[in-house]
Amino acid sequence: MRILLIHNFYRSRGGEETYFFSLENLLKKRGHMVLTWTKDNKDIKSSPLSQIKIALGLFWNREIEKELSQVIGKFKPDIVHFNNIFPLITPCAYYVCNQLGVPIVQTIHSFRFMFPKSIFFRRGELCPYCRSRKLFFPVFLHPCYHESLFYTIFFSLSHSFHTLIGSFKLVDLFIFPSLTTQKYYLKNSSLPPEKTLPIPNFVDEKTSFPKNYESPFFLYVGGLRKEKGIDKLVSLFNDLPNQKLLVIGEGELEKELRKIRKGKNILFLGRRKRTEILKNMAKALFTIIPSECLEVMPTVLIESFASKTAVIVPERGVFKELVTKAKTGFFYKNRAELKRLIERISKNPSLAEKMGKAAKNEAKKFTGNLYYKKIIKAYSITANFTSTKIRALTR
Repeated sequence: MRILLIHNFYRSRGGEETYFFSLENLLKKRGHMVLTWTKDNKDIKSSPLSQIKIALGLFWNREIEKELSQVIGKFKPDIVHFNNIFPLITPCAYYVCNQLGVPIVQTIHSFRFMFPKSIFFRRGELCPYCRSRKLFFPVFLHPCYHESLFYTIFFSLSHSFHTLIGSFKLVDLFIFPSLTTQKYYLKNSSLPPEKTLPIPNFVDEKTSFPKNYESPFFLYVGGLRKEKGIDKLVSLFNDLPNQKLLVIGEGELEKELRKIRKGKNILFLGRRKRTEILKNMAKALFTIIPSECLEVMPTVLIESFASKTAVIVPERGVFKELVTKAKTGFFYKNRAELKRLIERISKNPSLAEKMGKAAKNEAKKFTGNLYYKKIIKAYSITANFTSTKIRALTR
């Protein structure tokens, strides 16, 4: 099968990029012809003219239309698989595929198809204003996209524009990395259920490292941003000077976090290669994922499971779907509960080994093998359905 993978990279790489490259490698190893076509937010210039051009391009981007037409014409894919499309690719790319008769699969990695900022988080708390609203009216009062009224209004209007002209109806299949996210979209958007399919993300199960608890520590891996809850986690470990926290990641809060750190028990490693991240996961007592926002499918969670390391997570959303209480992880509702859990684990390190084994067993649900079977079946059904539809229209 000839597969075109499309993705708009963020300035800071994260779980979506990990998934994108992993999928490319998985499909190539299985003998498929794979071409990637990407855009990168790092290429966006800061000049006012460039910003206006990007904003207007959200409605329609002739350059993207022309470039993608050439790519498809040359590669002749059997299917096009979109990942992130904002802000440079935009839904106009769907029209190119539709006009050329190529089936469209769209993986939903965030809530941006319902909410300008992509996460239900504003000013330090969950924000429910825009869900189930087709025209995003609250954003005129609460600018959230890059904290800019200009960007927020343009994104919201362009989303409404594409909704009104039926751009999203051109997608043949929406893939959701979790049941929780699929249900959330079906409840709060107009996506037809028959066009949605949950397929959990995967990890490379062959990349694993031996466990080692010689120097016990807790681990955080992710963006250093407010919505990830890392500021509150660092604050908590300031009050736990005898507990070690390893922080891997980069982001806007890095300087601030280094300033508020009180002791040497909190170590910032910055951005690290995936192999080094997995090595640290294998050594950690637990991985802590203190997200304040709603997550779609945290890659770090299934990577932690595959590394034989259980997790500590908030008791909400997708975490309740993925984690079994006191078996593959612990839930907490507030700061006090999280603190008690950390103290309990440090006094009973055998919990890490016992629950780590259960987590490793749970990781069998997220293997590349399983994912491949599901995604290739989804591709085949979508491609066959689309070709049948085209033949019917041309009779």
